[in-house]
Amino acid sequence: MRIIIILSFVIIITSCSTFGELLGNIIDSVNSLSKSSSQEQSSNTPINGSGNNETKSNQPVRSLTETLSTIGSTRNYSLPVSYETAYSYRTDTPDSKITRIPQDIEANRVSNPNEYIKQIAVYINDNSTDEFDRVKKAHDLVAVMIRYDAANFWANTVPDQNFQNVLKTRLAVCEGYSNLFKRLCDELKIPCEIVHGYARGVGSSPIAGDTPNNSNHAWNIVTINKENYLIDCTWDSGFMDGRTARQEYTTDWLFLKPEQFLYTHYPENTKQQLLLSPLTALQFSALPFLKPKFFDLADNLSIDLKKINQVDNKFSFNYKTKDGYSLSFRVNEIKSGRQIQNSNFVQNDGSKEIAYFSFPTAGQYSVNIFWWKTGASQGKGCGEFVVETLSPSPVQYPTTYLSSAKNLQLISPIEMPLEHGKTYSFRIKVDNKNIVAIIYGRTFIQLTKDSDGIFTTEFEIPSNINNLSIGIANSERGQYENILQYQVK
Repeated sequence: MRIIIILSFVIIITSCSTFGELLGNIIDSVNSLSKSSSQEQSSNTPINGSGNNETKSNQPVRSLTETLSTIGSTRNYSLPVSYETAYSYRTDTPDSKITRIPQDIEANRVSNPNEYIKQIAVYINDNSTDEFDRVKKAHDLVAVMIRYDAANFWANTVPDQNFQNVLKTRLAVCEGYSNLFKRLCDELKIPCEIVHGYARGVGSSPIAGDTPNNSNHAWNIVTINKENYLIDCTWDSGFMDGRTARQEYTTDWLFLKPEQFLYTHYPENTKQQLLLSPLTALQFSALPFLKPKFFDLADNLSIDLKKINQVDNKFSFNYKTKDGYSLSFRVNEIKSGRQIQNSNFVQNDGSKEIAYFSFPTAGQYSVNIFWWKTGASQGKGCGEFVVETLSPSPVQYPTTYLSSAKNLQLISPIEMPLEHGKTYSFRIKVDNKNIVAIIYGRTFIQLTKDSDGIFTTEFEIPSNINNLSIGIANSERGQYENILQYQVK
């Protein structure tokens, strides 16, 4: 059955302008599989951690069918008409009122947790403008103050996760985070419930498989103005680095749209997906591993990306990133764990980005996605998917380097190795440089800037070189920065 499932999660090259369409296409393809097979889904235990979320269970594992028999299924959830107000609070910055709790309130946190909750609620109410602001402050209190209890988690010695213990120790696992957040909301008179389910975190990866019918995580749903929103304070407080918990505040999972939340969280009660048409466990398992930053920064994905995608030996897709940000990709061969150099390239044509991928052998490859803020020296992970290839490809892509170039566009050539004696049309656009040159050894061949602002030249590859670089400079006698390097054969 495992082979049948993997073969069902293949790439379908279509146009998906929204992630709702992407979900719909995955639902359709998985429904087709379900109609042709009555076999039970495999539920192998994940063995490779994704590196920044909790998934190991600290509670007895409950099957989905066992749990649903005990959950009241009569509640109907109302979806927001607009997320504009909610998303204005997703700032990745903790509220200054919460990072500076008055000492007379803080003094009760350990000695009298119940009084502390009452005083904090008054403090939040007195310093908030609306219900979203109150929930944001409650979220921030939990995400900033509480640290993940990695030691007890890995030792299977997790203590009682009631809110009193969590406040006293400032340590918790997911159950404690969600308990404390609910207690704060209760005191603030904001309807809140705890959600149990499966989450893709430590121990999960696209190739290891999902076990969505086994609960391993807890998060929350709040009701604001009679509309429901999803929140995960645990994951907004930090991440797991190996067996060490790292504190790193975000608002990634605060008020996140349910169709995006579902890429990482699958609740026991399917109504708590907050989707008009809830996904089955099999449909959830077909989704790629995508995190909130991917949805925040990229849109108009041109293919129906799945968790496991089958291609011949190359593929590409388009997307559009938010101004001031970019995406990069890292390809690893799954069998060896080896990173495959020069196997992907991102081309910016001014209106969209095009990601190209080429794979040197038939096999399985993991593709990690990273988001970058312009000027940053390091990217952060925001997704992962698997590619299964049927044949090898000789194509590689040029090596790229960080530089001071603005709005850099490599138009051609984008594939290598370049061939000795062959003439190529080099076309490169860069906004803030006056000189673009082909460099090999001590030779510099300047490109000519045309009326469209594109630097161009027709260049025959010399027979005595193994590589060449593209450099940029402010003036002919200025210092050159390498932005690209090609291999030559």
